[in-house]
Amino acid sequence: MRVAITGATGFLGYALTEELLKRGHQVLAICRKDSSKKDKLEKLIKEYGLNNSSDEGSISEGASLTIIEAELGHLCDIDEKADVFYHFAWNGSSGSAREDFDTQILNISYTAEAIKAAKAMGCRRIIGAGSQAEYGVLKGKALEENAVPHPFMMYGAAKTAAYQMGQVLAGQLDIELIWPRIYSVYGVGENPGTLVNYVIDCLKKGESPSLSPCENMWNFIYISDCISRLIDLGISTEVKAGIYHIASEDTRILKEFVNEIGEIVAPEIELGFGQKDSNPLRTFWLDPDTSKILKISGPCKVSFKEGIKKKLEML
Repeated sequence: MRVAITGATGFLGYALTEELLKRGHQVLAICRKDSSKKDKLEKLIKEYGLNNSSDEGSISEGASLTIIEAELGHLCDIDEKADVFYHFAWNGSSGSAREDFDTQILNISYTAEAIKAAKAMGCRRIIGAGSQAEYGVLKGKALEENAVPHPFMMYGAAKTAAYQMGQVLAGQLDIELIWPRIYSVYGVGENPGTLVNYVIDCLKKGESPSLSPCENMWNFIYISDCISRLIDLGISTEVKAGIYHIASEDTRILKEFVNEIGEIVAPEIELGFGQKDSNPLRTFWLDPDTSKILKISGPCKVSFKEGIKKKLEML
């Protein structure tokens, strides 16, 4: 299969690229011309001889990796063919940029550009990168077809608008738009500043992390399980256009997850629950229904405890 990916140097995009190569697919990795992370992809090509499947050490026979430099507003200029398109590039996905209107509204037009590019490349479907942030504060079980989004930040609002408008555009162009709403992904390669990284870093330094009460429901999914489900959305014939929760089957009070990290990393250090205030109007409550994705993919293979241990092994 020939797969195009925007955001191929990011946490999800890079992991998806590597796993697709391991499975023997041809990947078109689309990145910005000024990308400071392009060398990650170049190292993959050099290390595994990816553009010559006969080379000793190739990840998998038939696998290839082609790096394409293109700006998000000009994806339709790409003169390539592909079967499936993953649009993961998104500006302002962390920090204060999540609340920047000008940054987020551009992402909606970039999603439209990606849909048009996917159609021009001959793809049968495009897989976006939705977020649980689209729901805002949603108490109770989130069902894809019934839960009404109430985002409280620009980021979540833009993701919701990108899906709603993209769905209409995809229908006009006769291409399937698959919208995975991705929950908290953790693991090797995740971005700094996440809760998991913060807690681990503090404990390894012998410090107590300063935390909110952590009494809201949460769901973590390990990176390899996340990627496996995203690949299934691209290749399975059972997948239809629409929303799919990319989450694990393990939903618990956040405090339980944090305590589990503490028990693994430094059980002698007391965790600082309640040292930070939490605003109930801006505190996510993650309780996703995963029955829809379970019909496409099997259960997750990596438990939270196993995932934390895998992450620690790479530090």
